[in-house]
Amino acid sequence: MLCKFLSLLLGLLLLFAMVGSAQSTGPQTVRIAPGEALKLKAGTTNATAYQWIKNGSAIINAKTDTYTITSPGIYTVITYNTNGCASDPADPITVILDDPKINADLLLIKSSETRAITVNEVFEYNLKLKNNGPSGATLVVVTDVLPPTLVFEELTTPIMGTAKYNLNTKTITWEIPKMAYLAVADLKIKVSATAGGVVKNTASVTAAENDPLSNNNSSTDIKPIIEIKVPNVFTPNNDGKNDYLKITGLEFYSANEITIINRWGSTVYEKKSYQNDWTANGLSDGTYFYVLKVKTATSEWQELKGYVTVIR
Repeated sequence: MLCKFLSLLLGLLLLFAMVGSAQSTGPQTVRIAPGEALKLKAGTTNATAYQWIKNGSAIINAKTDTYTITSPGIYTVITYNTNGCASDPADPITVILDDPKINADLLLIKSSETRAITVNEVFEYNLKLKNNGPSGATLVVVTDVLPPTLVFEELTTPIMGTAKYNLNTKTITWEIPKMAYLAVADLKIKVSATAGGVVKNTASVTAAENDPLSNNNSSTDIKPIIEIKVPNVFTPNNDGKNDYLKITGLEFYSANEITIINRWGSTVYEKKSYQNDWTANGLSDGTYFYVLKVKTATSEWQELKGYVTVIR
């Protein structure tokens, strides 16, 4: 009768606090790195004595309500009441010591072309992957899910591993069976955007090995898509049709600048906050070079260059 209360201890044990960067990989499994420690605490409040156990054997001098672990093993605790009655062992916690020799720090960087991109124009993303080690990596998988406004165009064949695109899920999967220490690999992806605005695209990587720096396992590229189109010809002959250099979509970019240059490199027209009203007044027919700058939604200036022909 005196020992019945001890059955209440079952399932209440092992409220633990971690010292260093130990990580829980499951309800009863914890990983720690060499030099780190894990402090366990018995969950009961009415016990008068304790005995910590490692791998089925009592730990010498481990008789308080807490125990600090620095080595791998399966740990539990038995508690005793004032009458010396022992509880059943608490649910065990398995502690795994990470071996630094099998850590593989994978660094992933996703980037897009730096040039200005307009709607429906094909542009390229680049996925750069590096294994910072210190060991080789296996079963490496890079996943990139395209956002709704991007259309998949083409996937280059990587030098390392294989890559494929799933049309239904809009997911690019790049698999590398083995990646040596300090190895670098690239994957190029061609896409186009169906709408203007800012496109955020994130890719991530995993491997079979433990990664000590998980914050560099994913990378997000932010790409402004300019929803404008500059015609390659207009006819300022006062017939009421196509008399102005009208840039489609420019109305969404009130902060803009345009410069028109002739074939000899001289500036013949420039305007801030262009209002689609240039008629090439006083200029002869011919082809002119333009430089159009617009301020995007990210408050960055993007530059478009091209040619426009004046025909009267």
